[in-house]
Amino acid sequence: MPTAMLVDDEPSASARLGDLLAAYGEIEVLGAVRSVEQAVAFIEGRAPDIVFLDVDMPGGSGLSLLEKLPAETEVCFVTAYSKYAVSAYDFGAVDYLVKPVDPDRLEVAVTRILRAFGSKTAAPAAVASDSPAKAPADTFVIPLRDGGAKTVIRCDDILWIEGMGNYSRVCVAGDGKPMLVRRSLAQWEKDLPEKDFARLGRSQLIRLECLALVTWQSRSETVLTFTGSSETLTIGRASAARLRELTDAKPTE
Repeated sequence: MPTAMLVDDEPSASARLGDLLAAYGEIEVLGAVRSVEQAVAFIEGRAPDIVFLDVDMPGGSGLSLLEKLPAETEVCFVTAYSKYAVSAYDFGAVDYLVKPVDPDRLEVAVTRILRAFGSKTAAPAAVASDSPAKAPADTFVIPLRDGGAKTVIRCDDILWIEGMGNYSRVCVAGDGKPMLVRRSLAQWEKDLPEKDFARLGRSQLIRLECLALVTWQSRSETVLTFTGSSETLTIGRASAARLRELTDAKPTE
């Protein structure tokens, strides 16, 4: 689990961010400090994997901390001023959040942080082993449609996704029903590996390698069956045409 340090001169802002991160359970917050000087002293004891860093603070800009951080430490800027966004990415920040931090936007940042952390921890295993090592799957912490409940979805388990405005139905390998989650298809398409998923029309993303059967129901309906699940996905004529372009699949009667 990646570790984090919060750097913000406003204790209330750090407390709120700490509470939001605790809700995910995917990042361990080691501590919170209120200045660059305190941050430098903190990392001498234990360097975190990620620093959530305010930029505009009394006694020195948060940007001055960057040159003092270990090379392997990622940075996510958290500030009230969107004008620093360009500078943040110029400095190689993994993400940029504007106060007050929106929980939905934080989910995107957490996903990117976990992906960055996973890619780093996978590298040593590949070198140490005589056989090729598979990198850990990307993990998404997603709010369910109802209330504040969340679920964890592994990228490698996803078979198909059907967009429904700001929500989507996600089918994962196993016996469970597709989940309705608060995440748009555009967000999924942005974060999922392009080589593994194909977009069909406006509403579906599918994992092509798991497509097992294409069944023609009518001129306007084609049913897709996937390895690893009994749940099927029904697509329309335009999506079926796109699928044929990608796979040359011939639907069965």
